[in-house]
Amino acid sequence: MAKGQAVAKTEPAPKKPAGRRVALWLGALCALALLGGAGYFARLISDPAAIPIRKVTVEGDFVHLTQEHVQRLVSDAVHGGFFQVDVAAIRSRILDEPWLYDANVRRVWPDTISVSIREQQAVAAWGETSLLNAEGDIFAPEASTLPTGLVRLRGPVGTELEVLSTYRSIEPRLAQLGLHVAAVSLSDRRALVLELAGGTMVIVGRHAVENRLARFQRVFDTLLRDHWAQIAVVDLRYTNGFAIRRRDEAPGSEKAGRG
Repeated sequence: MAKGQAVAKTEPAPKKPAGRRVALWLGALCALALLGGAGYFARLISDPAAIPIRKVTVEGDFVHLTQEHVQRLVSDAVHGGFFQVDVAAIRSRILDEPWLYDANVRRVWPDTISVSIREQQAVAAWGETSLLNAEGDIFAPEASTLPTGLVRLRGPVGTELEVLSTYRSIEPRLAQLGLHVAAVSLSDRRALVLELAGGTMVIVGRHAVENRLARFQRVFDTLLRDHWAQIAVVDLRYTNGFAIRRRDEAPGSEKAGRG
């Protein structure tokens, strides 16, 4: 090296503070932990055997169904573990049971399906094998579970709520006379026929239903009450009167009256 030539000195690289190195290590460890946790959680979600459903609880007011029966319905509809089970599908499946009106299905950590149910409330019989609830919805449970003592309603398909509403309108009016409706029938031609408790038929027909019923109410006490036990049919399809047939008379022998 020539004399007098300057020599450049290289400065050593500054060392990273110890605290910063620790933070980097901790960050790396946290990242690894998160990745491991995410993988574990993904396995829990995808593996039905990881967290299986071990218990089904059912609550509600049981009248026509038993708690055990509903539990079996739910258990049969459970597929998969806690994270895979489809509560909407379970609800849809168990509501195929005719006596179930509504159900709330939820998961309860870590291994339970909890179900709250409401049974149908039958207010009338519809046809020979079905029932109506208070909204006029038709449902058809097993024949062995059909209740007795309900008013019997009949009509064309789609008239369930109309016939039920007609019954609800007429029953309290006749109850004021001490009469009760046992059955209401609406024909395909929209003709209305009532069967009262005791078996007497009241033929109302298709037209002027309100006026005809009002006329029946008006004349019942004065013209019909004393003979009611002997009357088989009252035909209201007359402009200003009605016809009756006694129980000991053949069909077609109705006698006219005025009211």
